Amino acid sequence: MAGLALLLVAVPSLAAEKAPVELAPTTPWNVHYADDYCRLARFFGADKQRVILSIEQGSPGDAFRMTLAGAMMKGPSMKGEASLAFGTLGEQKIPFFPGMLSDDMPAWIFGENIRIRPYTAGERRLTAKNAYYPASPISEADEAAATSLLIGRPLRTPVRLKTGPMKAAFAAMTRCTDELLDHWGIDVARHRERSQSVKPVGNPARWMTSEDYPSEMLGKGQPGIVRFRLSVGADGKPTACHIQRSTNAKGFDDVVCNGLMRRARFEPALDKEGQPLASYYVNAVQFQVN
Repeated sequence: MAGLALLLVAVPSLAAEKAPVELAPTTPWNVHYADDYCRLARFFGADKQRVILSIEQGSPGDAFRMTLAGAMMKGPSMKGEASLAFGTLGEQKIPFFPGMLSDDMPAWIFGENIRIRPYTAGERRLTAKNAYYPASPISEADEAAATSLLIGRPLRTPVRLKTGPMKAAFAAMTRCTDELLDHWGIDVARHRERSQSVKPVGNPARWMTSEDYPSEMLGKGQPGIVRFRLSVGADGKPTACHIQRSTNAKGFDDVVCNGLMRRARFEPALDKEGQPLASYYVNAVQFQVN
């Protein structure tokens, strides 16, 4: 049967059994400014051990999407799970989809939200229900403690990317995402001091159903991940749908936006005075055949 769900899960657990290969950075962090996302990227190691770490955000916040690319990421063609740990902040298992960053560079594409410090057990329970939740924020101390990224299974030998303290890198990302909000027509200063973010009314997982699965894609057994942004008015109604990233734009994008614009409703964001203000909501829809 067909099924789809909003992505938001991370479950900690990792034990590196071998001494990791240490890879030093070979380039500075590069920040890429796009219309609907910001990306941090850096190269580590060389030759067959070269790895590209890419971190992407479609809005301000502590969570991000990640891609790891390099020869060592070559492996099974089906969905896998990677064991990751940023510095000493805790270990986590994150599902990934295999892909290609270029014709000759295999990649692990992580479709779920990641943080440098894993979600707590309570936060995981809430995300499993697709509920709105105020996750404990990532602190400057956390960013300073994230001095490396340890990549365990499914690699046979763990690899540690020596990122160094990531505080400055994430500060650059924050500047970029603030510019995104301004580009979207949002009052950045007023929005930064808001007393409430937009809150979904009801369960977001019910905004899209198996009946929305495009028949052509379903017939092919074609999966897809669509990351979206809804502009949300001061009345809590979506005013526009924007596709940030998609694995199969032609097959799924229109279906996602049409369904969300019809069904998604919110409690509006509130400024520091408690007055409604225009804001946004970002998430992702995963299409898969079970």
